[in-house]
Amino acid sequence: MQRPYHSIVSLSLCALVLGAAGARADQSEIAHQSASIEEPGSAGKFDFLRVDTKRHRLLAAHENDGTMDVFDLDKNSLITRIKLGGAVDTAMDPESKRYYVSVQEDKRVAVLDAATLREVKSIKLDGPSDAIIFEPKNRKVYVTHDDGDHVWVIDPGTDRVVGAISIPGAPEFMVYDPDADRIYLNIKPKDEIVVIDPGSDTVVAHWPTAPATQPHGLALDSKNHRVFSSGANGKLAVIDTRTGQVSTVADIANKVDQIAFDPASGLVYCAGPDKMSVVQAGADKVSLIGNIATAATAKNVAVDPATRSVWTTYTDGKSSFAKAWIPKK
Repeated sequence: MQRPYHSIVSLSLCALVLGAAGARADQSEIAHQSASIEEPGSAGKFDFLRVDTKRHRLLAAHENDGTMDVFDLDKNSLITRIKLGGAVDTAMDPESKRYYVSVQEDKRVAVLDAATLREVKSIKLDGPSDAIIFEPKNRKVYVTHDDGDHVWVIDPGTDRVVGAISIPGAPEFMVYDPDADRIYLNIKPKDEIVVIDPGSDTVVAHWPTAPATQPHGLALDSKNHRVFSSGANGKLAVIDTRTGQVSTVADIANKVDQIAFDPASGLVYCAGPDKMSVVQAGADKVSLIGNIATAATAKNVAVDPATRSVWTTYTDGKSSFAKAWIPKK
């Protein structure tokens, strides 16, 4: 059942549950709410969030409303809602000033002009799309086949699919590591991350995520050569990208979807239904700090590196909201 908005606000200000021992502290000790933007009359759930750091925007794939919602992070206001169909994720190419939006059920990628926020092209796929990234070194766009067995490769110069990479099962989130020139992709049914070489467009390694199972969220800490992979079973696995081995694990909320890492604080934000787990990532271990109460549909998260604000989006069944917190640390 969806919670009414006034209940969500009350919950977001309640105590944070800290540590495995069950100690409690007021949420204000770790974060305070900094912004809330309402979209009246919008009842559809969101999918992935991204931050466009160049233009200081929050890009929200509003899947069930069939839009991509663009927010101004300087003014904390809605810029526009672009009608595309069931948008699930967005990638950015800063050089060409384009956004690439995976539109799942329409089996396509919508290409938008980032200046005018208008669709300029549509790239047809042979199946429903999901996660999408732009890889800057080889200048290619990668799109996962939702619950499928491959990743499409798009040439942004021609706006055409130029290849497909076979993977061993249904994919979830993916990230690009510029230091290693590798793409990391969660494979949900196999409990593993596959490593893709974008130079050859082939899978070059398989990294188990156990004890994290059915991995969904994925975030990169390039400085410390590690990725964080969140399992639906409430485990966050930390994997050393030099060895492919799990180095440490933390307890988090169950059914976390998207996660985000803030390198300035070393905090990992793990968004699940009704709460967002906040994990401190130290040099040798990770530990749960606590859970920020959010909403049933707030399963996405993005960090704005300019302000360190932590954003999530959700609907209460009557309106939709983009809400931010700022960590105390």
